Formats: sequence, C-alpha cells, structure tokens
Amino acid sequence: MSEKLEKRHRLIMAWNYEKGEQWMNELSSQGLHFKKGGLISSSFVRDESVRYTYRMDYQTGQSRENGKFQEYLDLYQDAGWEYVSSFGLTWHYFRREWQPGEEPQLYTDRESLIMLYKRLLGVISAMLFVNLFIMILNMVNLNTFFTEGLWTIGIPLMILYLGLFTLLGYGCWKIKKKVNNLKLQV
Repeated sequence: MSEKLEKRHRLIMAWNYEKGEQWMNELSSQGLHFKKGGLISSSFVRDESVRYTYRMDYQTGQSRENGKFQEYLDLYQDAGWEYVSSFGLTWHYFRREWQPGEEPQLYTDRESLIMLYKRLLGVISAMLFVNLFIMILNMVNLNTFFTEGLWTIGIPLMILYLGLFTLLGYGCWKIKKKVNNLKLQV
C-alpha cells in the first residue's frame, strides 16, 4: 500500500530558510514528516511513531551525471543525515531522528555557513540585476509609456517591479546581515 501524502502550503524565502526548517520540525513533532518540497506546496507523510529534525541545504553544481551529487549525499550520510529529497536541483532536504535537547546542524563551522550565505547572496543579487535589466528593456520597448499607455501598463508594471526589487533587496540585506554577524563572532 502506498503512503498517503498530505499537502501543506508555505512560501519559504531563501534568506529565511531556517524558518522553513523550523516549520518542518514543528510538523514532525505532530507526526507529519516531510517527503517532497515545492515552491509553495510541500508533501508530508503521517507517522506518529517517529520524530525527525530537518535541515535544508543550498548547493549548486551537484549533477547526478558527474557523480558529485552522490559524493555530496555520502558526505552527509557519513555525518548521520538521511537524504529526503531535492527541489530544483539546488535545495536539498535532510533529516535525522530527533533527540531531546539536541539541535544538530548541517554546517558545524562558521566559515562553511558564511559560504552558504554568500552563495545565496550571489543568486539573489543576480536575480535583482537581471530583473533590473529586463525592466529597463520593458520600459524602452513601451513606445507609448508616457502617453496613453502610462496608466494601462506603465504604472502597474512599475508597481510590480518595485515590489520585486523591494523583496529581492530585502533578501540581500538579510543575508548580508547574517554574514556580518557571523564574521563578528569569535
């Protein structure tokens, strides 16, 4: 008999992935165990006989074809983590059985955690600048932007871009703040 999957919905931003981990851990304490992630929707399996601690990792370049992905999984398996699934070939989900009073982490040293945040910062910054370039192209291509098209497409488009830039800028700021805080720790 196949497992019955239960869907839960939550948008997890890359700069707050720790909140996603916390959410999965809370659901595990209620007997719902993470099975597969998505952009907004995730699948869980109910089993109240066990509880897990979940962690997420952002890695790129881990291709199944070149064998690096298996090396990556073996590294975490050797450290006691069980691979659960991946989303988008970049976000990887791991778990281990929950132990009272224990807060296991994938990254045990400050330098590795800083590198993780810098990878995230690089991707979010690239998204910000690519979208800025696309916005400029869109504005140039709107021939009637300052005439009759201003209210029909120009203003709504600018509002959308303003929201997107605010969101991505906020993400860059949050990650940069985390990096700076880690660098200050001795």
